Amino acid sequence: MYGPRWKRLCARHGRWLLEVGDGHPLEFLDIGALAQELGRARRRWWRLAEAVAAAGAEPGEVFALARAVVCGWWEQEEFWEREKAWGPRLEQVAAATARRAGHPQGWGDEQWRLLVRDVVVFPELTLVAQALLDPRLQDLAAADGGLVRGGGRGRVVAALGERLGRGWLSEAQVHVSGALASWAQAVIRQRRTAAGSRPRQGRYGLWWVPMAHRPVELGPALQQPAGPGSDDAGGHARAGATDAGAGRAELTVPRRVGPGRGLQQRREELFAQGLEQARRHVEHAGHLSLPHTAGRAGDGFDLGRWLANRRAEAASLTSEQAAQLHRLDAWWNPPWPLDWQRAWYRARTHVQANGPVSGGDNLEGLPRWLERWLRHQITHYPQLHPSQRRLIGHLGLTEDEVTRFHAWPRRRRPPADGMAAARTHTARHGHLALSRPTDFDGFPLGTWLAHARTRQRQTGRPTRLGTQLTALDTWWDPPWPLAWQRMWWACHHHLTGLPQGLEWWPGAPGADHATTWLAQQAARRPLLQPAQQHILDELTTLAGHTPGWRPRITEHAWQILSPLLPPLPHHGGRRRNERQLLEAILHITSTHQPWTQLPRALGPFQTCLRRYHQWLSDGTLARISRTPLPEADQHWQHRLATHLDQAASSG
Repeated sequence: MYGPRWKRLCARHGRWLLEVGDGHPLEFLDIGALAQELGRARRRWWRLAEAVAAAGAEPGEVFALARAVVCGWWEQEEFWEREKAWGPRLEQVAAATARRAGHPQGWGDEQWRLLVRDVVVFPELTLVAQALLDPRLQDLAAADGGLVRGGGRGRVVAALGERLGRGWLSEAQVHVSGALASWAQAVIRQRRTAAGSRPRQGRYGLWWVPMAHRPVELGPALQQPAGPGSDDAGGHARAGATDAGAGRAELTVPRRVGPGRGLQQRREELFAQGLEQARRHVEHAGHLSLPHTAGRAGDGFDLGRWLANRRAEAASLTSEQAAQLHRLDAWWNPPWPLDWQRAWYRARTHVQANGPVSGGDNLEGLPRWLERWLRHQITHYPQLHPSQRRLIGHLGLTEDEVTRFHAWPRRRRPPADGMAAARTHTARHGHLALSRPTDFDGFPLGTWLAHARTRQRQTGRPTRLGTQLTALDTWWDPPWPLAWQRMWWACHHHLTGLPQGLEWWPGAPGADHATTWLAQQAARRPLLQPAQQHILDELTTLAGHTPGWRPRITEHAWQILSPLLPPLPHHGGRRRNERQLLEAILHITSTHQPWTQLPRALGPFQTCLRRYHQWLSDGTLARISRTPLPEADQHWQHRLATHLDQAASSG
């Protein structure tokens, strides 16, 4: 509402913001077709504003004077009889705005002309401001005696026409008694002042615009009712009415004599022009799936922007216009993203040259870009539009081929599927320390993670996929064995308790196994890497002490089990404690440690190993695993039964 007019342009979105409270419902004008031209004019004005500020003048005053000069031409019918650029601009902006925001009730051509006036004249306005600042033009104004001699056909008008690319400006009967004449008189007054004196400011300054020469704004024009002797909707005095005391020439509403006979005919001409450009592109490329080029026009016509506007207003196209576009390209306005359609046309070109694709060979031999795009389509095949599936089938990738692709045993999986499985595994089990042969919910997550680790180590830096996996599990790619990291997670969960929402993964070690592992790692701590030592110290702190061996068989359970043991042989030699031997066997079956790492408190491992084989062969261990025991002993009894089942299946 309070910003200067040169800041109303948003070239990125193709909009020209309007003032609040002007008495109409519109918030902006659609200037997509003029965004480039207006953007160049705004950049020219910013450079000019810096020069104005450096010269000690106010940019807003220079802008206001140039606007008054150009808007004075806008009001004159003689100017419109020769002008060719403003007509198409007015039609394009008015038509585009009406399509987007609607047509305000009761509006006619006069209201639309006044609404879009600032947009249409902005390029010429910046050129006029640049000319008025030129000392050479000021010299011409002083020499012409304030533009009074010659009926306004002086050298100043000719110079302006040359700068604006309108050589006919001095030939046309254009009135110059308004803001331009006032500026020329101010130039003469400034030249007559004593040298070195400070230039006048305000009312008698060089850039002052008298009230009578200021252009009528939209708000007051819309709020003032039209009537006999009053201003019309354009804000100009009707023919024959004079402004007493203002010294203004009689103005009339400009009669449109430019190209076209109304907005409707102009729209049809523009559509025919765009259709011809579209036909040429189809002859060259075979389709109309062009991106919105945002200024990258070819041959002076931005076909991408034109097609984007046609897609936006597809519902308002006539049946004949829609049929013409459909005959050029049946998918010129698809119900899916336009980049998908461009990729399909590119894939179709490859298929026409090399034959249809096949899902049974895992898409081998295809270009990298085509392979990745087809894999994405196969992955999201159920979500594709039925017409998209038919188009994919034209490439050879029918529903049967998609099924053959999924049946390929060693096919590569897209990163999105792997990340989804990794997130699910982390949410369920809390880590990604998986070995290569691990499958998770039917997805080869272990193999996929192994490939991701290999790629990251080959690059020597964190990859984009590796960064995402690190956010899930900091130690998904440790520099030590994955089995060690997996045991670390098991020991951590046994010490702190399994977090809420997590569950143990298949084959997770038990508490005894984790405790024994922690004791072994504490003993070999100097041999570990610094990072391993750091995270191992976390577990040691949680445990409170270095864990060691502890008995498992309770007194009550031993009273039940001792009669089940076979009698000792009667021969010479030193006898071993039967309970100690059973504790040693239970320690190995519960911790899965090798016999050579048997704790010293349980005696030599050779004797315990011989007794294990003896009791295994005569069925003693099987009877122990089936005997009802107190609840405190059922944990190691279950571990023993599992060990015996594994030994029986492997043996």
